[in-house]
Amino acid sequence: MTETPTVGAVLAGAAHRLRDGGSPTPRLDAEVLLAHATGRDRSWLLAHPEAEVATDGFDALLDRRLDGEPIAYLRGFKEWRSLRLRTDARALIPRPETELLYELAEAEIRERMARDDAPIVAWEAATGSGAVSLALALRFREAIGLGRLRLIASDLSPDALELAVENLQAHGVQELVDVACADLLEPAGISLPRPDVVIANLPYVPTDEALAPERGLGHEPRLAIDGGPDGLEVLRRLFASLPASTADGATVLVEIGAGQAAAVGALAPADASVWVEPDLAGIQRVVRVRLP
Repeated sequence: MTETPTVGAVLAGAAHRLRDGGSPTPRLDAEVLLAHATGRDRSWLLAHPEAEVATDGFDALLDRRLDGEPIAYLRGFKEWRSLRLRTDARALIPRPETELLYELAEAEIRERMARDDAPIVAWEAATGSGAVSLALALRFREAIGLGRLRLIASDLSPDALELAVENLQAHGVQELVDVACADLLEPAGISLPRPDVVIANLPYVPTDEALAPERGLGHEPRLAIDGGPDGLEVLRRLFASLPASTADGATVLVEIGAGQAAAVGALAPADASVWVEPDLAGIQRVVRVRLP
């Protein structure tokens, strides 16, 4: 009769395999995956190393992790700004640095509301999993209901947009966000209004970096990562469309990669005001543009 392994033995063996496989956080990965496979909290596992544990499904998760698949895809969710977001290969996994994009968008909308009673249109292009739009819908639920704010989320990928809708539905705010399958702001001024606030986390990783195995991006959709040879291909198209697609005096907030601030700022119209906002690591992370 085969003995049921203990928590401590399973974690030690899994961490060893992950370390040999090149994981930078082998022990953490092992704990998170075993917790997911068993339905136990990590704290319980750490407090009961001698407990016997069934490992059904754990080896399969371990194999997928060794193949480079992100933890968020293996678990099927990601915690972001205290929100539990469904995650899978349909969209990019929400990153901590994108919280700055949300914070700046929230502040911009709040400031505009305090300034006057004019209705505001905020549009998130390339919404992906819907993280930013979801957080904004929850923050401004009352304002949306009163007609003070209209929130639009669009994505070129139907699959990503489907995931965004699932996340909005899971948090009960699907009726508060207009979703559109569109390339950037393509429907603005046609089937949808021109936005006062544009929020965008577009692909900004140069192609050679996006394809590099050491970046570990191979399991996420290339459409959401690859920004062309210099990483600015999609950003150029967005900025070129702004004069015809946005309301007068619109504010545009775009997340960027390290070292891209000057090049992205130069894409703004000549008569626009441009600021760059650093993230908590001091990396210039969001370009903020005020159009005339």
